[in-house]
Amino acid sequence: MGKSSFNSRAALQDAKRLHTAGNMEDAKAVCSRILQHYPLHQEALYFLARLCADMGFWDEALLYIQKAFLVNSTMPGERSGYFAILNHYLADKQYPKLEQASRWLTSHLSKDGIAWDYLTVSLLEQGRYFDALEAAQKAVKFLPTNVHIQNNLAYALIGLERCTEAAAILRVVVQTEPTMASAHNNLGNALRYNGDYEGAMKCFEAAIAIAPETAYFYNNLGLTYRSLDRYQSSIDSYQKALQIQPDLVQVYPNLIDVYRQAGMVQQAIECGQHALTLTQELAEIWGAFGDALRDAGQLDAAIESYVKAVSFKTDSESSFNRKIYTNILFCLNYHPDLDAETIFSAYREFDQRFALSLKKHWRPFNTPRDTQKKLKVGYLSQSFYNQVCKFFLIPLLEKHDRSQFEIYAYAQIPYEDETTAHYKTLVDHWVPIRELMDDQVAERIRADEIDILVDVSGHTNSNRLLVFAQKPAPVSLHWLEYGYTTGLSAIDYFMTDRASVTDDCGHLFSEQIWILDSPAYVYRPDTRLAILNDSPAVRNGYVTFGSLSRTTRINHRVVRIWAAILDAVPDSHLIINSGDFKDPRVQDEMAARFMQYGIARSRLEISFSSPSWEVLKHVDIGLDCFPHNSGTTLLETLFMGIPFVTLLGRPSVGRIGASVLSGMGRTEWIASSEEEYAQKAVILAHDLEGLQHMRQFMRAEMQASALMDEPAFAQAVERAYRQMWTRYCERNGA
Repeated sequence: MGKSSFNSRAALQDAKRLHTAGNMEDAKAVCSRILQHYPLHQEALYFLARLCADMGFWDEALLYIQKAFLVNSTMPGERSGYFAILNHYLADKQYPKLEQASRWLTSHLSKDGIAWDYLTVSLLEQGRYFDALEAAQKAVKFLPTNVHIQNNLAYALIGLERCTEAAAILRVVVQTEPTMASAHNNLGNALRYNGDYEGAMKCFEAAIAIAPETAYFYNNLGLTYRSLDRYQSSIDSYQKALQIQPDLVQVYPNLIDVYRQAGMVQQAIECGQHALTLTQELAEIWGAFGDALRDAGQLDAAIESYVKAVSFKTDSESSFNRKIYTNILFCLNYHPDLDAETIFSAYREFDQRFALSLKKHWRPFNTPRDTQKKLKVGYLSQSFYNQVCKFFLIPLLEKHDRSQFEIYAYAQIPYEDETTAHYKTLVDHWVPIRELMDDQVAERIRADEIDILVDVSGHTNSNRLLVFAQKPAPVSLHWLEYGYTTGLSAIDYFMTDRASVTDDCGHLFSEQIWILDSPAYVYRPDTRLAILNDSPAVRNGYVTFGSLSRTTRINHRVVRIWAAILDAVPDSHLIINSGDFKDPRVQDEMAARFMQYGIARSRLEISFSSPSWEVLKHVDIGLDCFPHNSGTTLLETLFMGIPFVTLLGRPSVGRIGASVLSGMGRTEWIASSEEEYAQKAVILAHDLEGLQHMRQFMRAEMQASALMDEPAFAQAVERAYRQMWTRYCERNGA
């Protein structure tokens, strides 16, 4: 039978009658026969797409409607049919398919704002915010007054941490459409990121008032409470979200985190275990679970959880993976049983996975190679607020010679406070970078013609190491916070002191080690509550050892030696105090580890209280941890007239205690073996008169030492900067 004898119009009417009667398969077969005779029969193609959609064959429906559109690119009357398919993919959370279908549509309807908006949504749901922003900008170009598109544009900006821009857009949206709950929610997220927590709460409360059964609004409200340290309110909000939508598993990482932050570490672990019975396919749950295990001192289990977390996203641009990998490095630093070479290999892997690809951004510098010129020094840090770095960073900034150095602060801070205001007075240029992408920060640093760029963060939270990976300044170095290599081959120097390293440890650092002719830092304590008192042993009749360290530092080796010291000093007590011990169950777990060595629970005072000065008033002798030493608390211990014993370990985190004691001139408390460590502690415990004397006079000794000589330290750092710059000029001057 030829085409001339086949009545396609009649066949199509038959197909429609069969469809109306519910005979879908027969209707589809009739349409297929039409296409056998007329492969480009547009109406049959559209009707087949409709049939397939009604039958749930959405992918097939998409193919037919695309073929129909290619027959007639005006797509008359069937645009809504295409959108129905897109809506199905969206409702079914098939975001890659939604993206593919949306891209096809935008390639054929390049001026259709709604098509671009669907593409925007698909990319937002996949967390690809840069691509989403590009799509949203095109959608806005064609539909500039559409508030829903504006809302999605702002959502993309929030994902890129450009929250000030997003907030400006969203304020207009909520004013134009005050009943749009998602816009109130997005505005709340933008304000929360910018540190306006009270404003954020009002936005989330407005969103909840409009749509009280939307679970993720409560989740975001919980995040805001968490930022305000209102832990119970945060927990209540997360639980409300799960009550409304039990399968909203995205809440669990936040719930795990707030339990952990509230000091309920065992509850956080149990929450993580429960979440993993619901799904093991959410990377964020594995990451949060790893954090809880880490804070409980279960380093091997934490590393396993982190490794699982990074297995879901393989792209090198994943900020989540960078954060989790940084957590892996953190755990490796504290691991009691791994050698230094194994640990450093993980740092090199970080460079290979996340940083080396950015070498494409390296460019020659136009800065004059003048060894005598006034140097521009930039400090990049997230610590320009009331944070522990102020004890070390502020003295340096205050003492810089402004006739020789022009100081820039690239501030990655979560919020501003009184300390921030003081920092601003100490620098020549204050540059907020929290809302800038890494490449934007790098370009700003290049534009500022920085000569020496200093990383003050290392692998701490919210670091901007990938800015350094782009080599935005001729000379770069890492100093102060974190205390070990960055692993980045792009950073030139690791600035420290002689006591922190050994002569043969260069292979354990990606940077070249630069040894200052001074201690690695200068210390200016907050003395308001640091009131000296007599040695507690005078009052108690027994010696009290103490450590203000986190659980990750107190490993099986430390417990064994500390227990041996307690056993060798009859009636002595041990204070262990830090934020990790808010949870009574964590306290009991730590006590049980000592009880295995025969140490009675009554001799252990494990808890958390603040400030540290008050805790130290009850300590006679400090015990440093190993193989990763403690940090600022060691300096606080000395300032309270309390000696501490430290054990030399791997450079440089295992030599922090040695660095402090060398700067103080008290190297006799540095041990080279665990046995010697215990012996030194026991010897100190038997000299009660000496403990009392140090309580009275050691603060003055410390104040007169290099540890607190601010002008000398600033001069040592400036000599180092000038020498680094001279080396750069001579190396590149020919």
